[in-house]
Amino acid sequence: MAESPISRLFNNFSQGNGPRSPGGGFQRPGGALPIGLAGIAIIVMIAIFVLSNCFYVVQPNQMAGVTRLGVVVTPVPVGPGVHFKLPFIETVDPIQTSISRLSLPDVKVYTADNQLVTLGISLTYQVPRSAVLHLLYDVGKAGNLDINSTIEPIIADRALRVFASHKTINISERRAIIDEQMHVEISKALKRLFGINVIDIQIRSIAYTNAFDRAVEEAVEAKASAVKEQNLVQEKEFMAEQVVATADGAAKARIAQAKGEAQATVLRATAQARSIAIVAKARAIAIAQVGKAAGDNPAIIPYSVATQWNGKLPTTTVGGSSGSSLFRVLLPAPGVPAAK
Repeated sequence: MAESPISRLFNNFSQGNGPRSPGGGFQRPGGALPIGLAGIAIIVMIAIFVLSNCFYVVQPNQMAGVTRLGVVVTPVPVGPGVHFKLPFIETVDPIQTSISRLSLPDVKVYTADNQLVTLGISLTYQVPRSAVLHLLYDVGKAGNLDINSTIEPIIADRALRVFASHKTINISERRAIIDEQMHVEISKALKRLFGINVIDIQIRSIAYTNAFDRAVEEAVEAKASAVKEQNLVQEKEFMAEQVVATADGAAKARIAQAKGEAQATVLRATAQARSIAIVAKARAIAIAQVGKAAGDNPAIIPYSVATQWNGKLPTTTVGGSSGSSLFRVLLPAPGVPAAK
């Protein structure tokens, strides 16, 4: 084993092998320090080194465990602060107990219809005091070196179990249900196996295969085309209904108009009939009155005729040679003097 320069210098001084002075005595290196002070300096340096290895600091967001030559010597986790340990033979293993976040690499799972889905999953968790020593010394390697790599397979396995019960086409609409199922399954597993408290599970991303994406796009396009055709049919049905409604309205309008005209005709005929009846009744009364007057005075009729004569003799007469009775009334008989 190679000897250090300090040890070599100390041995030279102790064996009298150092450089000599002109007077035959030993010459101290540099002529600055006596041999006793150099030894003290070395002892102080060693003491500082040893003492610095006797204390350790646990940060506020950590707890720690201590092992001595491979044996755990802390019955409970060591809390934050400055603590003493035996130098060189005791080892301190800290672990973070504040809320931590673990982002897993892409997790590949299969759905109920055998479609491959790639998930991006993040886990927010916290290590309680009761689980510190278990995680440090009972799980994986001693210390906190492989805690994340130990819990990652558990998370991937529970994600695979959850997605195996859902069809790919239903993942989007059942996203909240899937999140809840994963939270329950992963929380139970990590609590039972490691004592870890799961605060939240985040599914950052869900990636489908290219074939599935193309199938979805084609289905969406087909559905859009079907909806478009259905809209056209509905539009045509609406237009036909509008035409029928317009024709029905026009027919009803014509019927109403015809009814109105018929009722008007009936009313006009009724009014005309009543008018004729009234006129006829009035004429009958007038005739009756004229007849009564004529019965009371027989000469009134010839007189009335005479008042309507225009002074011209008729060109044609019917009856005997004696002429019309009218003219017999108006003209005096032969031999009878005219009335004055």
